[in-house]
Amino acid sequence: MIKTFLTKWSILILTTLVIPQHTFAQDILSGELRFEVRKVDPPLALTQQQIEEAQRLADLNNEANELDLYFKPSWIRSYVSVEIVATHQGKQRKEVGKNDILTREQKEIIQNADAGTPIAVHIQYLPENTLSHNDVKTLDFEVNVKPLRDARYAGGDQKLKDYLASNAIDKIPEGSFLPADFAAVQFTINESGKVVDAHVFESGFHLHPHDKVNGILLEAVRQMPSWEPAEFCKGTTISQNYVFVVGNLESCLNNLISFR
Repeated sequence: MIKTFLTKWSILILTTLVIPQHTFAQDILSGELRFEVRKVDPPLALTQQQIEEAQRLADLNNEANELDLYFKPSWIRSYVSVEIVATHQGKQRKEVGKNDILTREQKEIIQNADAGTPIAVHIQYLPENTLSHNDVKTLDFEVNVKPLRDARYAGGDQKLKDYLASNAIDKIPEGSFLPADFAAVQFTINESGKVVDAHVFESGFHLHPHDKVNGILLEAVRQMPSWEPAEFCKGTTISQNYVFVVGNLESCLNNLISFR
């Protein structure tokens, strides 16, 4: 089963690389330098309606069912315990069930989880295999609830494009980017619509060699006007993560940024 899990994890990564991700703003061309702004979504996120309708563990994992990455009932011979943990009004709540059918108390917990907080699932089980003796295994995953409305730049997408073109792209010296170069600034739009935690995306891979260019991009994001924050439900706003990418938009790293 572990081998199968790893194989399917590899498939998900490859799928992430080749399937275009949803972008907040369309790719645009300023001279020869392309750029975009897009959301950074958690690996598993459900709508509020999907949360409300969930009856079994598989319903909390339905976005991953094609790859069965997080949880598949056929992996399990018998359950030892199923614990659901979530935060309600700032306090952690948990309920333990005996199988994959959510109890009334567990459904109440997930339906009333605080906006922007994850719902944790902890499963202890005996695996389905041909071994004569099975040890108890543990499987954990988290579910996030999507906001009803994503954060929006004041004035709309075109205003955002115009701002970034004037304050970032047009300030980059000509010839700074080679065809394969890629740069990215990650940031969060907080509950008040302010830009916070802006930083240059870093990884173990070579991205862009010019600190000056990264500085221009970072400054433009930090000085960006306020947005309309993401709305979880009427009157309740939550923070949301975004990334501003410039250069080679077909880069593998560009896609992997969204796989948080």
